Amino acid sequence: MNHSVSKSWGVETLKGLLAVILAIVIFAHPGKALITLAIYLGILALVAGIIITVRALYRKIGAWQMWVTQGVINMLIGLLIVAYPKTSASLLIFVMGLWITLFGIIQLISYMQLHQIQPVRSLLLLSAVLSILVGGMLLFNPFEGAVLATIVIGVYAVLFAASRFYMAWLYFKKQDA
Repeated sequence: MNHSVSKSWGVETLKGLLAVILAIVIFAHPGKALITLAIYLGILALVAGIIITVRALYRKIGAWQMWVTQGVINMLIGLLIVAYPKTSASLLIFVMGLWITLFGIIQLISYMQLHQIQPVRSLLLLSAVLSILVGGMLLFNPFEGAVLATIVIGVYAVLFAASRFYMAWLYFKKQDA
């Protein structure tokens, strides 16, 4: 059993649970969700950035420099959002579009670099393309229809959670094999 595979299902499950919480917050009050969403996403980006950076620096395996870069970017975005939540809420749609697009590009790069390491490369490609499409939509139309864009983010969070739960299940299955 690969040690990283045995830990991966838990990480993927946590990502899925966080995305479900985000979706619940959005769907409960889409009009009021922007400031709450800004703070939530700022904290999420900060924590994710710290975890990604520390893990990459600790392990230094494979393309660890790319993971450090992603972690630092997540931390910087998270710090800015948490430091200025009201300003961030007004710019949240644009920031979300930028973050989701960058995340999709990183996923696409990962898809192209991974060969047989990742159990479901096609799911990674689907997630990357979906991230780039949703992020691009939010980048090119950030301020019109903020509630609609917030709902789109909620739907994206549900789809992202589903993909993370599926990945966790596959990792868990692979662990038992």
